[in-house]
Amino acid sequence: MNLKKSFILAIVLALVGLICWEIFWRSKPEFYKAVLEDDRYLWAEHRAEVEKATKEDIILLGSSRTGFNFNTHVWNDVQGIKPINLATNGKPPGPFLNDIVYNTTFNGTLIIGITPLFWFDVAENNWWQPANQWINHYHNQTYAQKLGYYLSKPLERNLVMLTSSELEFYNDLDLKSLINRITIPGRTKDDRMLYNFSYHDEDRNLMMLPIMKNNPEFTRKITYVWDGFLPSIPGFEVIEDEIPGIIEYYKNVIKIFKARGGKIIFTRHKAEEPWNKVTKRFLPREKVWDVFVREVNCPAYHFEDYQFMSKYTLPDWSHMYVDDAKTYTRDMVNKLIEDGHLKKYN
Repeated sequence: MNLKKSFILAIVLALVGLICWEIFWRSKPEFYKAVLEDDRYLWAEHRAEVEKATKEDIILLGSSRTGFNFNTHVWNDVQGIKPINLATNGKPPGPFLNDIVYNTTFNGTLIIGITPLFWFDVAENNWWQPANQWINHYHNQTYAQKLGYYLSKPLERNLVMLTSSELEFYNDLDLKSLINRITIPGRTKDDRMLYNFSYHDEDRNLMMLPIMKNNPEFTRKITYVWDGFLPSIPGFEVIEDEIPGIIEYYKNVIKIFKARGGKIIFTRHKAEEPWNKVTKRFLPREKVWDVFVREVNCPAYHFEDYQFMSKYTLPDWSHMYVDDAKTYTRDMVNKLIEDGHLKKYN
């Protein structure tokens, strides 16, 4: 067989293999959808919108609860403005607040979703490092990186087999994740592996997969992970002496933002009791949240104070199902308009 025929045969076999591989993963729509990866590149694309944002604009900051619980399309339908969604899965909002305050002239409204374990910690802690990597990527990304991102978009939008995440979920489809799932005699196996249980659109709205409501066994895989580390979180005495400094740090950052005409609204999204009892033990509301809100003098909404914020059942104890998130967003925006914190536009 000559080289030309061998080359053509290799190409055909490779294409057949890739097509079969793609068909196989497309047969599992309960786990996988072809979407852009919500990585530092997609985040940077939205971060760039801040550079031309006006005083009427809104930016969403927060961790995964903000990403799951607020839907920017519904927000736009209610208020008439679509927020710039800079919420980040698995990262604290503190570094991103600093980026907005110190690296932009934005003086509109920040809606910051608070997950206490992520927010009430000293600045530049280990949780801040991945967030700072995203911020540094935005400010320092090269033309080659930008070109690579835009060339990858059509592939990611159409190929399920490219599903992956910087958070390295156990059920990702990149080569490293696939290899890690191979059972090898003698390999130590961690039975608390975090599976990806969401998908997202290109506005970075996180949406919980239907399997989280339809398959209790899969849902237990997620809560089993939370249950593995929540009991180890200590009591308030461990961080009590640091809380005044943490609040003072945020107070100074917020003061700078407010001085140039900006507004900040804090939301404390619901968590179910397995999460909430740990938060109450480690960061009791009356000693932390209430003090923080009083010191920074910003509007704040805590789920324990509002029935529309607390009425939902969270499948994984921490995040809202997509249908509930849409209703929650509508109710929250209407409440903010009613209280005079937001203006409704036609």
